[in-house]
Parts: sequence; C-alpha cells; structure tokens
Amino acid sequence: MRRLSALYRGALTQIDAAIVHRRHGSSCLVLVVALWPPLALLCLMQLYAAAHPWASQHYRSEWMVPALWLQAALLAWLAAMGCLGWRHRRCEERMPWLVQATVVPALWGMAWLSVAHGLKDSPMGMMLLVALVGARALFTLRRLCWAFGGALVIVVGAEVLTSMGLLPASPMLSHPIAMGGELAPWWALWVRLVFNAAALPFSGMLFYLAGTVHRRSRELETLVRTDALTGLANRREFMTCLQRESHRHARSGRPLSVVLCDVDHFKQVNDRWGHPAGDAVLAHIGRILRASTREAVDTAARYGGEEFVLLLPETDVHGAIHVAEKIAVALREQHVIVDGRPLRVTQSVGVAQVVDGDTEWALKVADRNLYQAKLAGRDRIVASVAFASTSASEEAASWP
Repeated sequence: MRRLSALYRGALTQIDAAIVHRRHGSSCLVLVVALWPPLALLCLMQLYAAAHPWASQHYRSEWMVPALWLQAALLAWLAAMGCLGWRHRRCEERMPWLVQATVVPALWGMAWLSVAHGLKDSPMGMMLLVALVGARALFTLRRLCWAFGGALVIVVGAEVLTSMGLLPASPMLSHPIAMGGELAPWWALWVRLVFNAAALPFSGMLFYLAGTVHRRSRELETLVRTDALTGLANRREFMTCLQRESHRHARSGRPLSVVLCDVDHFKQVNDRWGHPAGDAVLAHIGRILRASTREAVDTAARYGGEEFVLLLPETDVHGAIHVAEKIAVALREQHVIVDGRPLRVTQSVGVAQVVDGDTEWALKVADRNLYQAKLAGRDRIVASVAFASTSASEEAASWP
C-alpha cells in the first residue's frame, strides 16, 4: 500500500513538473498517457464491430479498414513517442522535434476521427477537447501552431464540405448515430463507453489543472511575501502585518512591541570571510528568529541588509526584552561554521512598545534605541515605551 501511495505521489509530481516546468520529455509522456487509453478503446470497439455484422452495418465498409489502420498506426506511433518521453522525462534540454512528433499526429488524428464519426452528434467532440486542452496545458502555444492549425483546418474544412453537400456529416458511418428515435443497440453502447472514456479524463484534467494553478499561485504568493535567503517575511510583508496589528492594537488596547536588530560588524564578516559567509550568517540568524518567536502570532522579517525586525502582538516591552535576550543567548551559543571554523556573531537590538496604535513612531523609537545600543558598545538591548511626547533616549533602558 505504501509503495502504491509512493508511486501515486511520484506520478502527481511528474505531472506537476510537466505542467509547470514544461520539460518536453515528461510533457510528451503525460500527453500520451492521457490520450492512449481512449484511443485504444475506440480502436478495440471498431475491431469488434468489424467482426460482428450487427455492429458493422452501422459503418461504411470502404471507410472501416482505412480507419482501423489509421488508429493502429496512431496508437503505435504514440506508444513510441511515450517511450521516448519516458527516456527523456528528466532532461532539461528543449526537444521540439519530440513535441512536434507527438502533438501533431495526436491532434490531427483525433480531429480526423472526430470528423469521421460526426463531430457534433457524438462524444468524439469531447475526445478532441481532451487532446486540445491537454496539449495546451503541457506545451507553449508556440509549440502547438502546426498541431492546432492542422486540427482547425480539418474541422473547418469538414464543416465547409458538409455545408456544400460534398461530405456527409459523419462520413465513416452508414447513417448518423441519432435518427430522432431510440438509439440502435450498438450506438447506445458505443456512445456510453466513448462518452465516459472522454468525460472522465477531461473532468479529471480540469480539476487537476485547477489544483495545480492554485498550488502554484500559493507558492508565488509565498515567494512575494518571503525573503529568499532567510526564509523570513520580507519588508513588504512586515509593513502589511504592521498596519494590520496597528489597527488591532488601537481597537483592543492590548500591548504590541517592535524589536529591531542589526548584526554587529557585518561588513567585517563579508570583508574577511567573503559574501557566502555573510549569507550563511544571515540564514543562521533567520533560523534563530523563527525558533525564538511564536508561529502564526509573531512576525519575524528581514528589514533590509543585515537588519531584522520582530512584530510581537500581545507583548509589552518586558516581554519583548525577554524575546530579544533569548535571541542574544542563542547567537552566543550557536556559532556559524565557515570553512570548518566557528564564526561568532552578535546583534545590537532596539525595542519599543507601541502606544495608541502609532507603529510608525514605535519603529522610529526602536531605530533610535538600536543606535543607542551600537553607541553603548554593541551586543546589547536598549528598550523603551514609544510615548509620542518623549524621545526614545529619555525613556530608554539598556540591557547588556
């Protein structure tokens, strides 16, 4: 059971990769897997009809054998393209030849079969939609010009010839499927099987595409809100959270604090150890900030460069100092390993408690307190309540 579940998840991952990254090999494989079963069912039903007079009477004898050969050739060709797609499923290189060799025969063959059976009065129209929607989901429109253009020519050309009386509405059939009365037994069976063979994968494809778009939109939203290096919220997301918490604080009167942190001597880290070491330091601090704050309550963000900021709802200045101290202890105890050697970093911290929902002033106070912490020798915390009538320096208290 676990193995089946793993195979199922692997298949979904493969389809996701084909849709999102549009690797030509995996995309061709997915298209073949989607189209081959309904085409095989159609071919098997036609083989059965050819061997039984009660069913074969519904087809034009001069069309039956060529149609069977066409379907058999198309199935064999798509199977070969599926094998090539499987072989190149993880290949990042573009293979336009494989795309054209898969999509053009698939869409042209499906269009021809749809016209031959009657595009408007049979489920073949839905099978053609499966091919068109699947191909568009897996490939760029540029890659589908020949396939879409040829399918359009077949369908429109058949409509024009039919309107001129030069081609029957369903040229492969001895008479239309629906005659205005009860369906013949063969067509009753044929319509049900072909309709289900087309409708089920088509519905599944639409639902899966909707789910894929939803997942990817959430991932993009996360990328927009997240700093890629540290995994914390970025400045834009922090300002959004700050505005939201400011309104909540103004309504409820519950405490709200801001903690502004700056890595000490960060330029020296970059100059001496290199920028990769500096990135490692920032990522390390990001992990510590996430571990030191409450998930889904607090907001930890990279404010810019080597500056970080915390937004702490339901937290007064003493609680914010406690969080800042916990972070300072973690930084002293957990060193960054660079080239096999431990690198110790510290932070200067400015803390401010918001008063009357004035978060803009609280940020200024926290920044002033941070500056005071730098002047006082770094690796320390300066905190105050951000009263609008007083300056930060007058209200600030320092913690080594």
